[in-house]
Amino acid sequence: MALPGVVLMRLRALSLPLTAAFSGGTGGGTAGLWRSQLQRSGSKVRSSPQRGAAPQAKGGEASLLRQFPDPKGLLNNTVSRSLGVSDLSRFIQYSCTEQAGVKRATVTLLWPCRIQEDGYASKKTDAERFAAAAACLRLRDLGVIGPNNQLPRRRAGRARGGFPAAPCDHPDPFSSREEEAEQEDVSRVSEALSMFPQPKALLNRVVQAATSSNRCRELMQFTTTGGRLKRCELTLRWPEQMTLVGVAGGRVAAERRAAALACLKLKELELLDENNDPLTHAQYHRQKVKEAGDRHRQPVLLDIPADLQLCMREHLTQYPVATEVQKLWEEEELRGQQTEEDEEEEEVMDTITGRPYRPLSDLEARQLSARLQNQWERASPGLNPDLPADAHRGRLVSAVASSRAVVVVGETGCGKTTRIPRFLLEEQVKGGAGAHCNILVTQPRRISAVSVAQRVAQEMGPSLRQSVGYQVRLDSRPPAHSGGALLFLTVGVLLRKLQSNPTLTGVSHVVVDEVHERDINTDLLLALLRRCLEENGGLRVVLMSASGDTRRLAAYFGGCPVVTVPGFMHPVKQRYLEEVLSEMGAEPHKQTGTEDPNPDPDPDLDLVADVIEHIDKHGEAGAVLCFLPGWQEIRAVQDKLQAKAHFSCNPQTILPLHSSLSVADQQMVFQRPPLGRRKIVLATNIAETSITIDDVVHVVDTGTHKEQNYDPRTKVSCLDTVWISRSNVTQRRGRAGRCQPGQSYHLFPRKHLDAMTPFPIPEILRTPLESLVVQAKVHSPHCQAVDFLSQVLDSPDPKAVKDAVQNLQDIGVLDGTETLTPLGQRVACMSCDPRLGKVLVLGALFRCTLPMLSVAACLTRDPFLNSLQNRALVKKAKEALNGSSYSDYLVFSRAVLRWRTLQQGGARQSQEDFLEQYTLSRSSLRFINGLISQFSGNLCEADLVPASSDGQSLSSVYNELSDEEELLKAVLLAGLYPNLIQVKKGAVTKGRFRPNSVTLRTVGGPVLLHRSSVNRGRDEFPSRWLTFFSAVKSNDQVFIRDSSAVHPLALLLLTDCDMAETVTGDMVDVSFPGRSLMRCRLSAESWELLWGIRTAVHSMMYRTLSSPSSASRNTEQDGRLLRLLVGLLNGTHQSGLAPSADSDGEGG
Repeated sequence: MALPGVVLMRLRALSLPLTAAFSGGTGGGTAGLWRSQLQRSGSKVRSSPQRGAAPQAKGGEASLLRQFPDPKGLLNNTVSRSLGVSDLSRFIQYSCTEQAGVKRATVTLLWPCRIQEDGYASKKTDAERFAAAAACLRLRDLGVIGPNNQLPRRRAGRARGGFPAAPCDHPDPFSSREEEAEQEDVSRVSEALSMFPQPKALLNRVVQAATSSNRCRELMQFTTTGGRLKRCELTLRWPEQMTLVGVAGGRVAAERRAAALACLKLKELELLDENNDPLTHAQYHRQKVKEAGDRHRQPVLLDIPADLQLCMREHLTQYPVATEVQKLWEEEELRGQQTEEDEEEEEVMDTITGRPYRPLSDLEARQLSARLQNQWERASPGLNPDLPADAHRGRLVSAVASSRAVVVVGETGCGKTTRIPRFLLEEQVKGGAGAHCNILVTQPRRISAVSVAQRVAQEMGPSLRQSVGYQVRLDSRPPAHSGGALLFLTVGVLLRKLQSNPTLTGVSHVVVDEVHERDINTDLLLALLRRCLEENGGLRVVLMSASGDTRRLAAYFGGCPVVTVPGFMHPVKQRYLEEVLSEMGAEPHKQTGTEDPNPDPDPDLDLVADVIEHIDKHGEAGAVLCFLPGWQEIRAVQDKLQAKAHFSCNPQTILPLHSSLSVADQQMVFQRPPLGRRKIVLATNIAETSITIDDVVHVVDTGTHKEQNYDPRTKVSCLDTVWISRSNVTQRRGRAGRCQPGQSYHLFPRKHLDAMTPFPIPEILRTPLESLVVQAKVHSPHCQAVDFLSQVLDSPDPKAVKDAVQNLQDIGVLDGTETLTPLGQRVACMSCDPRLGKVLVLGALFRCTLPMLSVAACLTRDPFLNSLQNRALVKKAKEALNGSSYSDYLVFSRAVLRWRTLQQGGARQSQEDFLEQYTLSRSSLRFINGLISQFSGNLCEADLVPASSDGQSLSSVYNELSDEEELLKAVLLAGLYPNLIQVKKGAVTKGRFRPNSVTLRTVGGPVLLHRSSVNRGRDEFPSRWLTFFSAVKSNDQVFIRDSSAVHPLALLLLTDCDMAETVTGDMVDVSFPGRSLMRCRLSAESWELLWGIRTAVHSMMYRTLSSPSSASRNTEQDGRLLRLLVGLLNGTHQSGLAPSADSDGEGG
């Protein structure tokens, strides 16, 4: 008989004893039980439908595979063990057909009975697995496979005919003691395959996560041997060496079993998470993360060399600290007595000439008035060209004469800026009161103050030109004399004049132009002018604006009259984004979708350049004025225009206009271009008001500008690009119709105009208030800052004011009663941020004035040619200047001081080579030199240097320590503290532990270094601390723009703050209280000496600041102390942050 028939007969013959063995039944009932068992298993288990029917749902197949992860292997092992044979081709047969792209695999099992199951899948191998899993379930129901997929015990021999002996003599084939271990291994493999369906892939992911990806093959090796039955040995060398063995009919299956066992082992070692996924790199290296944290928490160990300890001891013996402190108290008491006994009134300065004010006698006044009247009558200046304001002259002059304050609403183009101040002056002079007429006209920007003064002087003619002048930062050309004078000046300059002339004695009129701009200085000025009106009965105030909330302004000045002057505008054709794109035949660019309800304020610079090119190709003749948010956008658009083929063939005059440019550079925009060339001015909102570029025909308006916003929580200012207000849009459009008909191109949707705010948000409500509080203390020293600032037009949040007061108290500018300290009185003389002002003051005290002047100037104006195109060159230049200083500030100082040296004695070519080598801007360096002169003058005003030149001369005693770079960094720390950054080595980023990565944090939280800092990207520092001046916030992250390494001794000796001491044996731990970022450990003896030197340094500072004249009496003593300080900073080793021995990529 053929084999299949024999097998079938034998199986049927065996059916009764098998059923009896597995069911426990006996006698004639066994046949019925067997039939019922087959029927039950057939109805429950069958995983495939009847032939020709649709496949079953995938959920059932997936459930089977979870129960039987390796069904084909289990089926093979079950039959092989039960029959004791290795060739299973006679007992297990697979066939496969395909219908409509679906594979149907059929497995036919000829033992222990004929079983036939189907599986469906898109791949043949998957379909066979599903069919085998269904067959396994049938065998489990028959009791051939155990409940946990245990295999039957191995058969030692065969029955007659090669079939297994009847199993009835083994009531429980799974309980044999000698096979328990083997059954356990099989069960473990089944469990592993069930838990980890893709074990090799998972193992790869684990090893990659825990180590570096290029070591996977080295750490995980498969070795497979054997013939028909494959044995795979997996050697895993992480986290420790282990060997796992898998056995199967094929290599792939054997490797899969070994990998599954390895995964199970990792699970037991808790190296997989609850979802059987890999942990993070940091979790695999918890011990190293902990060690890095422990190292960071350890205080910095300071070991003061014995020779320096001896020097400190000798100095403190020669100049006892107790004696120094006692002398300070005595001098302070003596100064208090002198102030009470002979308090002198401060000298009032003439606001026009800057010289001490001297009132004119009646005779002098009559003579000067007559002379002025005669000059005006002879000159008889005309009004050319005619402007709308001319027709309202009488009404304006009458309103000012009859009211102490007047609001003038002058529409764009009416001539209010140039004509109204002149009307007032001319009326007084021709009326015989010229000697007492001195008019101050404020402008919001330097360019407008200078250009308007020049325009008015030109209109008045050569003989009266000397009566008109201007005064702006770094540039001053005042009128020749006081009386009959007209001075145009910026608001900031007038505020400084108010310090030396609080009631504006000798001033007849103050005209505040463009008052609607509401910058922080203008709001302060308005509050001070209200007070001046009360104390100076002869003063008149005129507030001029083209837009703004004039009703509130009039109410603020007691309900003063409002005079409206109509303007004249040539017609301007407006186009919004939709019309612009349609006219150009262009598709919307990125960011400019006309349907976007919340368009991005960052302008599309490619579109801007395309629009300007379109105007140049198709627009009528005339200049183009393009409004952009800031300097980076100006440079980017300029580069894009110059890169266009059209402009290479048709070169045009492209001019930037920005507040940081020098006055001379700004004035270039008023010059007419050569014939045949078009002038293209790329400007910020500096060109919105007060200035008229008379050949502008086309205005391109991006609708955005830069606006400073302050986050009081992080104490970080953000300079954001934001949408302008509707009043700004009106002003910008008006620039095109001042002198001829024009065109305006607004690059935002028309409907977005309605979403804009009516007026700009006052600056005082969105900026830090430290400088304002200092000015308030200068002008009103006995008034609390909150009370004084509650009197301004839009008073800031009291909490913001209190935060500013606290910040000033932290840096020592104000004391606990909000009174200016001796340091604060000197800082108030500095025309810069209070922290920079403190740096300048300390630079003079520590005899390194010029480097500090350079740093302060560079933090006001960047000396490098920064742009997107040459960013890499600037970075390279900074690295060259940096050397090993780890300081952005020393980079600034080195660049400026070398440039000044070349200017004094270098050839022109050498200067050009230097500028090119270090990517420096000549115009910026020229501006910085002006700032250095101004700041040095401020130091002279503060009595800290005898003359402005002393601060700038390297041969001066005030610069004798300017080459000591550790001292420079220490002085910067003292000035900028508490702006302190703690540097931590070893960071977890995105789940990966990087032993050489550096993290930074301030008291306010984590920060990052800006790409412009030379310390960006470093993994080693000479110190655990950095100091900084400016930070910016972007995408919810705080970036530090500039930083400098800090010597721990500088923290201990120069910072003005409390310290906590913890004594352990003969060692002392010193830290700052609160959420301390600083901890040092040193011997008790060293700390005692350092405390004495710290007291001596602070005594010297207080003595000099309180009485600068005393500095000359203590020159030798102070010099010795400063040289000792330099020796300590240079001679004391500081434990820095060196690279870890572990590779950053390995972590283990």
